[in-house]
Amino acid sequence: MRKNFRNLFRRPSIRLYFIVMNMVVLCLLFPSVSLLFMHEEKGFRDAQLERTISLMREGLESRGAALAHSMALSAEEAVAGYDFNFLNILVAQVVDSDPEILYCVVMDNQNRAVVHSLPGQVGVELTGELDRRAEKILHSEFPATRPIGRKVTPVRFFQGWVGNGEQEVLEAIVPLYSGNQCWGGIRLGFSLAAHQRQIRQTESEWAARMDHFQIYFLTLTAFFFSVGALVAAIFTRYFERTMHNLNDGVLRVSLGDLDHAITQPDMVCAEVMALSHAFNTMTDKLRTSYRQLDEYSKGLEQKVEERTAALREAQAYLLQQAHEAGMAEMAVGILHNIGNAITPAKVGATMVLKRIEESPVRRHAGEAVRQLDGVVTAAVADPQERERLLGILHLLPAGIEDEYGRLGQEVLRIRDKQEHIESIIKLQMRYARLVGASTVVDVNRLLEDALRMMEQALNKREVRVEKDFAEVPPVQVEETKLLQVFVNLIKNGYQAMDGNPPAQRCLQLATFFEAGEPGWVVFRIRDAGVGFSPEEEKMLFSFGYSTKEKGSGFGLHSCANYLIANGATISAASQGKGKGAEFIVRLLPVGGDAADGVHS
Repeated sequence: MRKNFRNLFRRPSIRLYFIVMNMVVLCLLFPSVSLLFMHEEKGFRDAQLERTISLMREGLESRGAALAHSMALSAEEAVAGYDFNFLNILVAQVVDSDPEILYCVVMDNQNRAVVHSLPGQVGVELTGELDRRAEKILHSEFPATRPIGRKVTPVRFFQGWVGNGEQEVLEAIVPLYSGNQCWGGIRLGFSLAAHQRQIRQTESEWAARMDHFQIYFLTLTAFFFSVGALVAAIFTRYFERTMHNLNDGVLRVSLGDLDHAITQPDMVCAEVMALSHAFNTMTDKLRTSYRQLDEYSKGLEQKVEERTAALREAQAYLLQQAHEAGMAEMAVGILHNIGNAITPAKVGATMVLKRIEESPVRRHAGEAVRQLDGVVTAAVADPQERERLLGILHLLPAGIEDEYGRLGQEVLRIRDKQEHIESIIKLQMRYARLVGASTVVDVNRLLEDALRMMEQALNKREVRVEKDFAEVPPVQVEETKLLQVFVNLIKNGYQAMDGNPPAQRCLQLATFFEAGEPGWVVFRIRDAGVGFSPEEEKMLFSFGYSTKEKGSGFGLHSCANYLIANGATISAASQGKGKGAEFIVRLLPVGGDAADGVHS
């Protein structure tokens, strides 16, 4: 443990972790925010600059379009009257009136300059790059005939370079119509030098503003970064003190000082305070657990002795079960020998009964007495003596008949008892096996056998048995074990009614088929005995628990174990003490699916 602590102390402290974490957060947060704002500001600046340039371009085009429309109206009248001098004057006035106009050209459909502000270009076919573009626009973008109803002539703009690419111009071209046919067009070339100077000036102003904004924002970022670092260091100091307090408490408790408690006023936040409270609660529970463990260890020897006694009792019970198993094996031989001994006695009783019924003395006593009447009358002279002897003779046949009759009845009862004993022995011989195989069993027939086995005990206790057996499908179980379950339940039923008057000792047995998924073959037994409480109901099938004074607590437990192991269920119900009890056994018919459960 000390080695682990040494390794723990060699690692960086939580203060270093917090400082590094805060610095990383600050170094990422503030520059990221700064870059984001500068990127947004740059985007805003570019949008504003583009908007300004667009407005400047629109103003130039608007001015050029107005001038071109005005010239087109005047030029169409001059072309209609072939007044080319007016066109020369008009072109010269337009070029002189606006310093940004470099040239003005009036061209016909054959791309020849009819009027040109530049000298030496009149009557010459125009072949420059701008001239070709103007010719293409004139023939492709303007209609060859004047559209009906349209008063405003459209203007097209395009950019190019003049003077061997030394100067950029914006050229406006408008068509000229003579009558309704397109005669040619007017071209105005505006210099973009002033426009470009204005754009560069605007860009320079925006760049200066951006530099000022960056300096301001970086200064503000540095200020907030410093403040954030200072605040982080202060809060880290308090948090480090809190963590040190927690760490010290954990170490002291780990070294065995369970009386140590973490002082909660030093905690920096509610979560850590809740953690310290939970830690103190844990140490309290540990102290209590250690104290209980110490008390438990003191009584452990007594518990071990109790467990040992329970194991010995269980061992004795197992030995008893083994002894009973051996006795069961012996019982098979004994029952066989008893059966062999009873058979000759039964035969002898039958022969004695037959001899009594066919006895000559019994059959011929009356005739012999009648023959003696004459002898006594002749031999005895005294009348009184003669009457007395004759009376005795007359009583002999009736006495002999009565005596032989009583003997016959006793022999008949002996033979009936022997037959009953023989039937019981046959039943016991059938079920007295140590291990039985699973067979197809008729539940009703097995219940009749169980009742025959318990007949003497039921009669002795004057228990009335009411049977309601329905036709049910067969079940596949170990016949001997199921018989033991039935016998055990019947025995528990009549024993529960020992305190009842004879008239109230009624045992109700019923079988029926319960449809569903899966279907069940149901055996129900009801008694009018002592019943049980809801608390006792929960323990009925537990090993070692019994409601009887001398009960072992094994009968119902073994019944439940066997039934559950064979996919059956057993349940118990009672209205309360003194109100009888009901046990229900549900068995799967042949071909049913297994289920499990003990229900109370």
